[in-house]
This record gives sequence, C-alpha cells and structure tokens, in this order.
Amino acid sequence: MEFDQALLEIFGELDRDRLMERVVRYARDRVDASGSSVFLLDDIAGTYVLQATTGLQDATEATPERRIEYRPGEGLTGWIAKHGRALRIDNVMDSQELNRIATDLQWSKKYSEIASKQGRAYLGVPIMSRDGTTVMGVLRVSAKRRGHRFTEADERLLSTIAQMVSIAIENSRRYEQEKRRARYFQLLLDISATLNPRRPLNEMLNEVANRLQRGYRAEACQLYLRDENYTSRLILRAASGLPEELLGRVSYKIGEGLIGYVAESGQPVRARERDETGGQLTDQRDEQTAQLAHFLPSGRYKSFLGIPLVLGDEVHGVLALVNKIPSSPGHRDWFTQDDYEYLALLGTELTAVLESGRYLRALSEVGVTALRMQRIASFGTLAQRVPHETSNPLAVARLALANLRTDIQALGTSRVGRETDTARLLRRLDVIETQIEEVSSKLLNLVHFSQQMGFTHATVQWNDIVREALIWLAAERRRRQVEIRATYGELPSLFIEPNELFGVVVVLLQVMMEGLGPEGGLIEVYTEAVGPAQIVRTKICCPHPRLKQVVAAIVEPPATANQDLSPLHFEWALARQTVEQQYGGTLSWSTSEEGTVCFAMDLPAHKESI
Repeated sequence: MEFDQALLEIFGELDRDRLMERVVRYARDRVDASGSSVFLLDDIAGTYVLQATTGLQDATEATPERRIEYRPGEGLTGWIAKHGRALRIDNVMDSQELNRIATDLQWSKKYSEIASKQGRAYLGVPIMSRDGTTVMGVLRVSAKRRGHRFTEADERLLSTIAQMVSIAIENSRRYEQEKRRARYFQLLLDISATLNPRRPLNEMLNEVANRLQRGYRAEACQLYLRDENYTSRLILRAASGLPEELLGRVSYKIGEGLIGYVAESGQPVRARERDETGGQLTDQRDEQTAQLAHFLPSGRYKSFLGIPLVLGDEVHGVLALVNKIPSSPGHRDWFTQDDYEYLALLGTELTAVLESGRYLRALSEVGVTALRMQRIASFGTLAQRVPHETSNPLAVARLALANLRTDIQALGTSRVGRETDTARLLRRLDVIETQIEEVSSKLLNLVHFSQQMGFTHATVQWNDIVREALIWLAAERRRRQVEIRATYGELPSLFIEPNELFGVVVVLLQVMMEGLGPEGGLIEVYTEAVGPAQIVRTKICCPHPRLKQVVAAIVEPPATANQDLSPLHFEWALARQTVEQQYGGTLSWSTSEEGTVCFAMDLPAHKESI
C-alpha cells in the first residue's frame, strides 16, 4: 500500500472528530465504496458507538442528536467487534449468505451509510489495539461503486487501513488525555485560589460548585455536608444546575441513595445508566433523586460521579457531578478516570479547607469562652475584694466622724456664744455622713450584682443561644456518638443574660448525654412560643431504656447518696435556681409512659419578669 498525502494527514491529525472524518473518507475512496462509517468502543458501556460517517442515507432511527451504538454480537458491526474478524458480504439482505458465513450472523437493520432497498455489498474490519488483545472499533464500507461485491484485495486493503488507523487513534487519545489533564489542572488551580477558610462558607461552596459544573461539562454539581445537629444526615449546602431554593432542604440519610452510599462506604462511585439493557443508574424508590432529576435537562440521572470528602477517618460530606454533557454526538457521556482523579484532588483540598474553617470557628468559640470565664473570674474577685477593701475604710471613716461630732459638741458647750458655729459644723458632718452611707449602699449593690449575675442583660434571639450551645458541644457529641435533631419555632425576643442561660442549656444537654452512656443515641431539641403571655419553651428529649434511672440519680439523688453526688447534680441545681430566681421561669424534667425523658424550661418573654 503506497503512502499518500491523505494518509499522512490522518497520522498528523490529533483532534478526534477531524481524525474520524478523514478516516471514513479515506476508507471510502481507497476501496471505491459508496459509504463508510467508523465505530469506537465505549469503555464503560462496552458498546461500539458511531464516531463518523460519510452520510446517513438509510437510518430511520439515526439522527445527528441520537447516539448510534451496537452491543458486541449485535448486527454485522457487533459481530465483527465480538469475534475480532473481518466480514465481507455480497448482499446483506440475503439471509442464506449470512447463515453460510456464520450461524450467529444477522443484519440488525439499525443503520446503513447507503440505501439498502436493493441489497448492497458490505465490508467491515476490526480496529485492533496495538497489542492485538482489544477490538478498539470497527471500520466498515458499503456498496462497491463499480461492481456488486468487495474482493479479497479490498478486504486486505481495508484491514491495512484499520491497522494504521489504530495507531492514529491511540495517538489522538493520548493527546486528548493530556489536553484534558492540562484543562483539569488549570481548573484545579483556579478553584484552589477561591478556597479560603475565612470566606463565608456558603459563598465559597457555591462558587466551587459553579466552577466544577462548567469545568467538567456536567448538568449539575451537588455538594453535601453533614448536618451538625443530626450527623447521620447529609444536607445539600451548595449546587449548580439546580434551583437555589433546594439548598438546605434536600437531604440524604447515611446509606440512602447514591449520595448516602458514598458517605457510608467512604468510596467514590462512578456509574452510568444502561438504557438498552434495562439497567437503571438510580433506584426509583429514592424519592430525593427522583425529585432532583426533574430539574435536570435530561430529566433523569444518566451518569454520575461522586466522591467522599474525607479527612482522616471522618467523612465530612459528598461532592457529586451528574450527567456528563458530550461535546458532540458520539462523544463520551460518562465520567472518566481522569475526571475522578482530579475531582478527588480537589475534594481533598476542599475538605482540608472545611476542616480549617471548623478549627477557626472552634478557636473563636474558645476565645469567647475564655473571655466569659475571665469576666466571671473578674466579677467573682470583685465580689470578694469589695467587702474587704471597702468595709474597713468605711468603718474607720464612720468612727472618725462620730468622734469628731462628739468633740465638736463638747467644744460648743464649753465656749459660750459659739453655738452658731457648732451647728454649722454639725450640718456639714451630716452631709459627709449621708455621702458615706450612699457610697456604702452602692458598693453593697455592686457586691450583690457581681455575686448573682456577673454580666449584662441584652435582647437576644433564643434560637441563637440554643444553636451556640449545640456547636459548643459538637466535639463531645461526636466523642459520645450522640446525634442532635433540633426543631426551632418562631419566638419573640428575650431580655436575658445570654452567657448565663447559655450555660443552663449546656448543663441540660450534658446531663442527657451522661445518661446515654458510651453507646450514644439521639437527643431531640424543640423551641416554641406558648400561650398569650409569650412563654418561650425549650424541650430537650431523649428516648432510651436506661435514661430515666441515670438522670434521676443526677438531678434527684436519694438521701443516701450524699457522698457520691455527681458534679452535674450541683450544676443542675444552680441552673434550676438561675431560671427560677433570676428569670421567674421554670425548669423541670419528666418521663413519659414510653420511657422518653424530657427537660422543659419556660422563660417569660417580657422584661418586667426579670
């Protein structure tokens, strides 16, 4: 076979689409055929997909938008792919001829490059990999222009073309792979520049989702994170390609659907729907996935790539891409190994930034707590120092004042005619004594304030206080394997000392967690406004078989347990005293018939009750 300019152009072409167009034209012209097509293997689906053709003359099912593919063994093209052998037929409509060639050979009538009404000749050869172990594709021609049949020489020529084309295809694939990797590497650098643990979390995550959807040419990108209050649930925190109102509303339980499976297993999932074989990418019973699919242009999940966001042994969330958009008909509509590898790199960096953000928030909370403790210690010290450092000087001043009054009175009686001066001096002493009493009274009030409060009242949202307490206990909840499910009602503002009641909520949660023991469990928190007086009620409940006995031993220990009281008993007593005496509220606990233990705290919303 002589080398010509067209063949050199085939070897020099790296763009896959242009390469395939050159191949079919070259094959058609070299064997003097009326039409030619080339099919390449889809590595994931295992089918052979049409990549280029000289024309669609007789294909009622074939349109430029429709993917045309053959399974191994299906039709003439599938037979070549299955057996890895050339196939030369004089008349594709002659069933006897097909049966003589092979008993499993049938014409599928799915697709043809030329009109087949009169029955035309057909020649197809496999495109083998360089090592000869894989059928990379099928190159076929139809309808000999001069004559009615293809010869053995045509078969040898087309096979030689296929051998050379296989080298060009492998070169093109390597070029495309490197170009794709370079694009993903640039995408990784661009996204990395946006990751900053000090940025607002929602803003950062949404920008990542938008860039990933565009960069990977996906119909949607979804980012789920664990619920801080209910750690066995994943919540949609950012998305691109989906309505914004779904954020925070769509959730999966661990193990539920594709998202839940990735989180539970800690393993990536790369999958694709197989329509023709009846297989489904997702379980139709998964209502959340079915709901999300309605918002996609395809209306269903056709391909999926999901990776866990893992740091150490902990899965923080799941990053998922849905439905790869092919750049043109016949191009891949699945996610490749390169897609996964670069997404995994980004996931690792994103997880590290999320963890850094969590540490920054924790450090901030520690700083706030340190400030609270510093203020408490300062006021406590003031409460101790005020009596010692002011009482004695005031007592000395009062004694000196009394002695001075006595001396003035004695002096007045011994010096006749000076009664007017004496009265004037005594009036001045009365003024001094009144001022000393006022100072003494104010200091006493300050002592009481520092002993009882230590902080200043402010108008706050009670739900924010509850959330802060849950965040403060996040590390302890994970250690004890305790899940929190919080339901927040619409509440009026409270005029309270937030740090003081923050400690009350923490104590109630700690008592409940202590009762659960090392095996952990679920604690439910509810807030609601009750009655016309606008009472803010907070309930902390937990169903557990042994919880009642443990909680009772802490909050209401028997008289014989004085020597073995839990430190939480005193904290509970202080919390109850604070709620009832400082705020005019109530704090109690109860057990239902089913064994559910509940703490109930009522706080009045009006200032006058404080």
